[in-house]
Amino acid sequence: MPKISLEDEDLQRLFDAINNSAEPSQELIPKLFPSFADKLRQEGKFDFEGLTKFRIPTIEYAGKRPEGIILASASILGQAAPLQVIRRFGEPGEDGWQNMIVQGDNLQFLKTCYLNQDTLIKDKVKKKIKLIYIDPPFATKGEFKGSGGERSYADSTESAEFIEALRERLIFLRELLAEDGSIYLHLDSKMSHYLKIVMDEVFGKGFFINEIIWHYRTGNLAKSKFQSRHDCILFYSKTPNYKFRALEEKLYYFCLYGPGVKISFKGPHDSEDEYGEYKVAQVDDVWDISAVFTLSKEHTSFPTQKPEVLLERILLASSDPGDLIMDVFAGSGTTAAVAEKLGRRWIMCDFGKHAIYTMQKRLLSIAGSKALGGEKKNEKYGKPPKPFSIVSVGAYDFTRVMDLRKNKDAYISFVLALFGIPKEEKDFASKYRLDSIYAEKEGDPVEIFPVWDDEYLYNVRIDEDYLKEIVVQSRGRLKGNFYIIVPENCTVISDMTLPNSAGDYVNFRLLKFPYKILEEIARNFAIEEQPDSAANINNLVSSVGFYFNNEVSVSAKKKDNGIIIESFKTLILNKEGKVFDGFDGLSLVLIDFTYDGKVFNLGKAVYAKEIGKSGEIEIDGITDQAAIIAIDKHGNESKPTYVKK
Repeated sequence: MPKISLEDEDLQRLFDAINNSAEPSQELIPKLFPSFADKLRQEGKFDFEGLTKFRIPTIEYAGKRPEGIILASASILGQAAPLQVIRRFGEPGEDGWQNMIVQGDNLQFLKTCYLNQDTLIKDKVKKKIKLIYIDPPFATKGEFKGSGGERSYADSTESAEFIEALRERLIFLRELLAEDGSIYLHLDSKMSHYLKIVMDEVFGKGFFINEIIWHYRTGNLAKSKFQSRHDCILFYSKTPNYKFRALEEKLYYFCLYGPGVKISFKGPHDSEDEYGEYKVAQVDDVWDISAVFTLSKEHTSFPTQKPEVLLERILLASSDPGDLIMDVFAGSGTTAAVAEKLGRRWIMCDFGKHAIYTMQKRLLSIAGSKALGGEKKNEKYGKPPKPFSIVSVGAYDFTRVMDLRKNKDAYISFVLALFGIPKEEKDFASKYRLDSIYAEKEGDPVEIFPVWDDEYLYNVRIDEDYLKEIVVQSRGRLKGNFYIIVPENCTVISDMTLPNSAGDYVNFRLLKFPYKILEEIARNFAIEEQPDSAANINNLVSSVGFYFNNEVSVSAKKKDNGIIIESFKTLILNKEGKVFDGFDGLSLVLIDFTYDGKVFNLGKAVYAKEIGKSGEIEIDGITDQAAIIAIDKHGNESKPTYVKK
């Protein structure tokens, strides 16, 4: 086993960290754990010495972490965030594959794929992805200059956080790519130059293939500058042996001003022969493709939607039928729709519930959508989707939770509040003669699974034997409901009823929450909220990606020009630690105009800021079969609820 070799300066930094009860510097990890570093080298995952030999321009900013540390955040623990199938449309094929829409933090999902342990994706994703397309938020919400024209500190920090958050994901995406795989990163002109340097660093300057300019005709007229009407798409490969197929397009010619004056018009899919004569030419790196307009047949009403023609060109150029395609900022699901139509397998990921239901509807109704191909302008696709599942990622990250032993009381108070259980200054453990009883819920005991104990955190799981032991220890005193608040990955069972020695029954009720909340506790309980308007839909890029199994209830009735929300209830807390009043905790209302009682088919998404103070939603088309789903600001959702007549 390699020996630890620390210089005097390293030792001093380590001693200072210990004396200050702080984590050691991240740069010390490869020195403190050399065998782990060797393991990463042997597996070809990262060369810790490589950066000293890597002579390319880099971008430096506050909070930038070494690449090895980023990979270690997943590997050093040897565990993965669990994937859970929420609903399935069709059964997996003979090879066990199913296309997936993943709801959750994309970083945690990428770590799960990287660690290659979860049975749902084991040996099916890592180094098997042939093409990645991502269209992340452009981080342009804040201006880059202060009121006096100077670059403001806050905006610098915001930009740095965006770049590092995206860089972290790009590193894991690179590890998932097949050796002949490619990645397309879609950005606007405000961020593309920063991320070009990051991409050179992550993928290698020699593997830059193209900067593609997508020119679209949309947007308001500019009065003080040239109108911005293009995005940049950075195209990189993983190795020199990447897939690529040169494409051709028709260049149309027509007379605009009179005889002899001809202007070329590029339109490989949305043009028709009546424009006049044309010639076939090879597609270059400037793409004139129309954006998705409101009246377009493929319009989903989802902000940031990209046209299918754009993704069709990318998939045709860099993948083959049967290849696996990934998009972890999936939004409206254009990548999934195009991959489906072109016979590719696909994995989509997004944190927002609006996105998940938009993609679900888009796939389920894909047969009625338009077919791809320039010669099929008015033809429908006409095929049902291949089997796919909606999957949740129970995200967690252990790198920040080691101080739970010091913050046990704060943790107990917080998780009790999550489930609306009051904290009382009583000795419940003595009352029930059982350890870990810290409260009562409607007069019944509440156990808090002791994650501050490393043995429980890493090794103990709630199973039937665990519950039987509680019954034995109680010596017949327990009966009725017994609640246990537990991270979902610390249990392998659901609610269960067991007999006690006195002939009564104990109803064990598990109040589960994702592991990711443990990291949030270390971040001062700062909870990222679901967006309450279309304008801030991209706020979730750096979200912690957790959502609780808290109950959300809603009721609504039909009115002349829409519906009115009569009641809404959620147990989540606001940033002051109090239960939200009225509609304050509401993020989004999803509407299915003709709910069949089985599959909720999203017809309209209405954000909280579009809802009147008394719960009014003005919308046409409400039928007697209309149903809604209410989503709170932490992403919990109600059951589909019919709108009352």
